[in-house]
Amino acid sequence: MLHVEKSQGLNKIKHYDWFLVILVAAINTYGLIVIASVSYQLGTQSNLLKQSIGVAAGTVAMVILSLIDYKDLKILGFGAYWFSIFLLFLVLIIGQGAEETGTQGWFVFGRVSYQPSEIGKITFILIVALYLEHIVTNTGKYNYLKLIIFTALPILLILMQPDVGTSLVYIFIFLCMVFFAGIPYKYIFASLGTAIVAATGFYYSGLYDLVLPAHIKKRFFSFFNKDADPLGSNYQVSRAIQYAGSGQLWGRGWGKGFAAENVPFAHTDFIFSVVAEEFGFVGAAILIVLFLALFARCIYIAWYARDKYGSFIVMGIVAMLFAHFMENIGMNIGLLPVTGIPLPFISYGVSSVSTNLIAIGIVLSISLRKKRPMFE
Repeated sequence: MLHVEKSQGLNKIKHYDWFLVILVAAINTYGLIVIASVSYQLGTQSNLLKQSIGVAAGTVAMVILSLIDYKDLKILGFGAYWFSIFLLFLVLIIGQGAEETGTQGWFVFGRVSYQPSEIGKITFILIVALYLEHIVTNTGKYNYLKLIIFTALPILLILMQPDVGTSLVYIFIFLCMVFFAGIPYKYIFASLGTAIVAATGFYYSGLYDLVLPAHIKKRFFSFFNKDADPLGSNYQVSRAIQYAGSGQLWGRGWGKGFAAENVPFAHTDFIFSVVAEEFGFVGAAILIVLFLALFARCIYIAWYARDKYGSFIVMGIVAMLFAHFMENIGMNIGLLPVTGIPLPFISYGVSSVSTNLIAIGIVLSISLRKKRPMFE
């Protein structure tokens, strides 16, 4: 039976993390400006309207979650986790996806779509944080086994869609949380060694050719041979690099770029090429600095969290946002393979932006109840 200790007598206005709120508001505003530019150039306002609704709904959820004691999530997180597992299973049966990738990962309701693997990241973080806390505090039995089972289940369901990019984000979140928790290195190295051996056997046995979808194999091989198939598998990356570089120092200006119309999926996966082209090196650098400040603030909150559970949750959310941030920008400039990962708060996607704001709401709840450093 879980015991939940509540924080009492908080002055929510005084101790609210307004600095984090300002950072998130600035990044979201930046994202809406970029989405507005793309919508203007493509002659459609539907994406901007949907994104605005997603930001508004996510903001309401963020505020509500920030006022709820995060320790309640120790109990509520179980139900949320199993509900997300149910959705991940259900999407394999009735879900829809993109024809060019074959990924079956969305529920579609008319013109609105929802990707359950997005909100699943948060429930995944909550359950991993709970069992990591049990492990480091020696609470309960079979915690390592439970951690492995609860970690593997959503990853396997996402791989069945198949969505390799999102599953890699889950794995990255897990590894970062385990490292931050200070799990003995022998377990970490043993797991990594097993994974390397398995991956090597998977490759040399030729099973990858039978198991991996064609689009994933094409992206993998094109990453290591960027001059091959410039009008096919490398088209997106080559065009993204071209238009991102054309922005030079100050950029072409809002709504005056060419990436929106000429780079496939410029409003989602390749939105950073639009940022770099229209706002230049300076505009892209400002966005990156905002993200780095967001990460730094969250790490600060994790450091002063009142308990291990809160620290682990925040670091899981940092890992989630950082994985998206690095992968999206990396694939836009050709440094990382294309995996279809959106840029947090910037790329178009109602489920993505609302999930990120929900995650920030949990961080705000933890910040509101954190230990107070001297002179704060």
